[in-house]
Amino acid sequence: MAENLMIYKKIVEELEKRNPVALATIVNKEGSGPRDLGSSLVYTVDGIKIGTIGGGHIEKIIIEEAKKALQEGKPRRIKLALRRENIPHDAIKTNQLCGGVVEVFINIINPPPRLIITGGGNVGKPIADIANILGYKTIIIDTDPKLANKERFPYAEKVLIGNIVEKIESIKYSPYDIAVIAYGEVETDYQTLKTLVKNKFPGHIWALCSRTRATWMLKRLVEEENIDLDNIIDRLHMPAGLDIGSDTPAEIAVSILSEIICVLKKCSIPVKSMNIAKKWWEAYKREKSKAQYK
Repeated sequence: MAENLMIYKKIVEELEKRNPVALATIVNKEGSGPRDLGSSLVYTVDGIKIGTIGGGHIEKIIIEEAKKALQEGKPRRIKLALRRENIPHDAIKTNQLCGGVVEVFINIINPPPRLIITGGGNVGKPIADIANILGYKTIIIDTDPKLANKERFPYAEKVLIGNIVEKIESIKYSPYDIAVIAYGEVETDYQTLKTLVKNKFPGHIWALCSRTRATWMLKRLVEEENIDLDNIIDRLHMPAGLDIGSDTPAEIAVSILSEIICVLKKCSIPVKSMNIAKKWWEAYKREKSKAQYK
């Protein structure tokens, strides 16, 4: 029981730091083995191990598999032979002689998505409200304390008031973060986008804007800042949301979060996305390429 509590505590601790963890558990056992069904260990991105499911060579193999699972971000199931003879064809050989065969499931537990929302106004508020229902973390940033406060966003991880760009730069990002630019002032939104891109924001970026404004912002990034968008274009969503005919702030929030869910779940989007960023970038590169040969 004490070991399990230590494992659970470490999982919570790592998730709060926005780090994924690998949880390895014995899910099947035939014959003799060092630990029983359900025995677990947790392995972190920093190389810390809590718990044990056998020690020795078997645990060394499991830790190596846990590292691979963390790198790929995908769970895996492995079979380990604890004997020298009659080894199943799909089992990994070990130097242990307990006599049995164990199967271990290595699950990857990721931190929940966290939305960094610039703008706590008419659209930012329902985005944050729905995100909370979905179990997402939220950070709210606005210049107006009337729009950004704990009374208005009681569930937010943080509510930051002040210069949008400065507050964006103060946050420690993780790959599980999502930026939603919804402040509404044209230049501020552009400077926010520029800051995120130049600071190599690791997650996806949604910008609430028109197609015209999206084109204007993308062109400025490329021509004024000389930014190559190849490394981020698949994570830029401009304009944000699915084309579901949304009109009210709440409907716009549903449109944006529906697209966020589709992207996170890697599902096929049933309706047209309003995102033009990738098409614009490909067209821009084609025109530049043609110009070189004229």
